[in-house]
Amino acid sequence: MFMKAFLVALIAGICKIDNRIFGMTMIQRPLIVGTLVGFIYGNPVEGMIIGAQFELLSMGLVGIGAHSGMPEITLGSALCTGFVLGSGTGTEVALALALPISTFATTIGYLTWIPLNHLLSERAKRAAEDGNTRTMEICQWMGLFNYFFFPFLVVLLGMLVGAPLFEYLIKVIPAFITDGIKVASNMLPALGFALLMQLTYNKELAPYLFIGFVFVAFLGMSNVGVAIVGAILAVLVFNSSNHANKEVAVDDNEI
Repeated sequence: MFMKAFLVALIAGICKIDNRIFGMTMIQRPLIVGTLVGFIYGNPVEGMIIGAQFELLSMGLVGIGAHSGMPEITLGSALCTGFVLGSGTGTEVALALALPISTFATTIGYLTWIPLNHLLSERAKRAAEDGNTRTMEICQWMGLFNYFFFPFLVVLLGMLVGAPLFEYLIKVIPAFITDGIKVASNMLPALGFALLMQLTYNKELAPYLFIGFVFVAFLGMSNVGVAIVGAILAVLVFNSSNHANKEVAVDDNEI
């Protein structure tokens, strides 16, 4: 139990510092985090499914500004995947836990590594004004350790304390309540799509949305099939727009 909790926390900590040391390889995304946690529990496919569901929920969320209050999706996906795979419950339960756990992790962040990082930044600024490069370097590495250690600690404690509690609650909660949670959680990916559409929807893209709906609702096409058709349409539209731009450029040169 402790070793699995430790490994889940280690994954969360490493993924959390992705954009601070590795150049943002996107390993902090729920799809990757869920899959890695799935390997720890010997079920990478289920982990990938949970991560993909979490990805659908969170892909419409955009953080604007330094303190946007976005849910902590990296730690949330690690904890949710660990809870669900450790207890053997269905993947539907993971989405019901996603937002509460992510929001709680965000709150912990505002109380720990975020204010500490601000203090380190201010200290590094003063060191830069004094020309003290050694202190600047120390602050840099302490900030990196800060963004690894506290998320690691949050997930480790969450797994050690929360996982047994979660397993107990799943056993004592009546079946009709858990069934209701599963039904409600199936609506959350649609919420993620709705949030994304608020950012990207326009009259030009509307036909493609309804084409995808027809493929799924009336023709029974799978998500993979719709994705392939969407990729083909994207290539056709891209090539068509490039051809039109080249014709306009030629006309301008003739004038």
